[in-house]
Amino acid sequence: MWNISKEVKERFQKCNLLPIHESDEEWEIVLREAEEEGEDIQSRLKEELDEGKEELLETMPSRFIPYVENSTINQPTLPKDVREDYLNWMREADKAFEQVMEAASQQTKTATSFLPKEVQDVFEESLHDAIIERIKREDNTLHLYLNADGGFSTKAYIHLIFHNVESEKADEPVQVGQWVVYDELRKTEDGFAFRILFDCPEAEWTIAMKGMDAAYYYRPVAYTTLANEETLNETSIEEYVSQLNPDHHYWLITPHVTSAIKKLSDDEMQLEDGKVSFGKNMLVVSVGDDLFRYDLTEHNPIAFIFTDVFEDPYEEFHESVAVELLEEAALSDELFMQARAWNTMYARPEELSEIINRVLLKMEVTEENEMMISVFLNHFRESGVLTETVVEKFSELLE
Repeated sequence: MWNISKEVKERFQKCNLLPIHESDEEWEIVLREAEEEGEDIQSRLKEELDEGKEELLETMPSRFIPYVENSTINQPTLPKDVREDYLNWMREADKAFEQVMEAASQQTKTATSFLPKEVQDVFEESLHDAIIERIKREDNTLHLYLNADGGFSTKAYIHLIFHNVESEKADEPVQVGQWVVYDELRKTEDGFAFRILFDCPEAEWTIAMKGMDAAYYYRPVAYTTLANEETLNETSIEEYVSQLNPDHHYWLITPHVTSAIKKLSDDEMQLEDGKVSFGKNMLVVSVGDDLFRYDLTEHNPIAFIFTDVFEDPYEEFHESVAVELLEEAALSDELFMQARAWNTMYARPEELSEIINRVLLKMEVTEENEMMISVFLNHFRESGVLTETVVEKFSELLE
């Protein structure tokens, strides 16, 4: 039995189609800011409601329909009891979807226990926001290549291999460039089944197969460092190669080719099963009888180089701060020390509970730090270290 489906995803999205402000205080701030900026906020909110009105009427309980019909459901004039009822309905939908995702995660974890370690490694992290870069079929073997650079995995490139494919079912043609939104793996009586939900365009793809393998690759730490410094495009291939660890293995991965690099220097790249040559504004890759050309004004060759060794580009942020300096560092304006301090408290909540509560009582929530504080607060609460005073102060940020 599947937990995720296109229908489940669409219902969740429809239940969150029209968020509303949760308190009188929030409305007061929004209305004051609109007045200061000369904005007709009531008209804007009505336009937002009208855009999703049809879908809302199909999804929401009948008790809310009169407030949609008279356009007050997302206005400050909505009665408080109706507002809280509507917010609770949205929260319940969120909770139900979280339970679906947890069930899908558990089913995937059970299924991967029957598969090779590489597959388990891939599914220990999320495929969310990975992009299909290539799909290749060889007899009854299906190869799916995912670029996970912008996703939630430390792995930058993932190759899933489905062996002895028995069936594929897709409600829309699956295309290169689509984004993975959700996925689930099941153990079946005589094999496995894998379902992926995509976006842009939306689609559901289900694959039944006998077995599964995986391979994955990482970005060299130099790539992430240059990307964070926004100097990636100004760095030459020669400069980049000089920053790579000569003891690591590297692969050339393009939209058409995955090949181990046999030799990599600042003036030469040799593949185990092909050749690479640089022309004027052109990278040429030949593998067997296939020849691929990449315009270097559109493709940065640095982005084609991957490794099988994970190097944490943020390792220094995880270095502990001495206890006597912790409170000052956590409250400082120096972002590097601040990050180290919070990571130290996150890793040792029981030991540092007194400092954690003291720091939190001194902190003020801003638009910039609200998300960060929420994440740490909920972690500290789960660890059982928050005082009643801190819980009361941050009650709105605690789940």
